[in-house]
Amino acid sequence: MIGADLHSIFSGFLQLALLAAAALYTCLVLTSYRTDGPHLRPRVDLRDPAHSAERLAVWLGVRSLALTVRVVTPVLGMLSEASADVGEWFLHRGHDELH
Repeated sequence: MIGADLHSIFSGFLQLALLAAAALYTCLVLTSYRTDGPHLRPRVDLRDPAHSAERLAVWLGVRSLALTVRVVTPVLGMLSEASADVGEWFLHRGHDELH
């Protein structure tokens, strides 16, 4: 009984820690993308492998975000144009039915 309670408490703390780590990583990637742009350079220092791994992970996140932005922007443009065409069609159709 007590073991199950401890397990659920530990599991809850682990989930909270993973959520906090994901939020921190997301903030680091977005901040780096905003300040350095999509052309962030990875910096690796073999004397400091922990920071090098962090910088490499952030660099990969920035590259992924840049690729996503580059792919999604034209798609959103096409959807915007299609939405405008549908709105125009709807207005003309409604106007024709009134007369």
